[in-house]
Amino acid sequence: MARQNNFYKINSSLNMTAGTATGATRSAVCPDNVTLVRISSTGLVYVAAIAGQGATPTATVAAGVQIDVSAPETFVISPGDAIAVISASGTPIVNVTWLEG
Repeated sequence: MARQNNFYKINSSLNMTAGTATGATRSAVCPDNVTLVRISSTGLVYVAAIAGQGATPTATVAAGVQIDVSAPETFVISPGDAIAVISASGTPIVNVTWLEG
């Protein structure tokens, strides 16, 4: 049976404040050599990702991936991807951690 590597190196991390008016709060593009992104939040938020240099993802409550408070999620990411966030209420802080591994 193959063994899975569950250990990753942190490349960098950033915090964004999610608002309710627009889903255009975006990260910079994914750094080189990054294959995963871990997203956590202080409140209920919705995220979207899109690939390509100059990409401008827009998150929506209706179509975004839900990230709940104290329930971080890890996703496969492609070079050039950017992350967008929005909240249904309040202004939670969203942490985006770029992982190599």
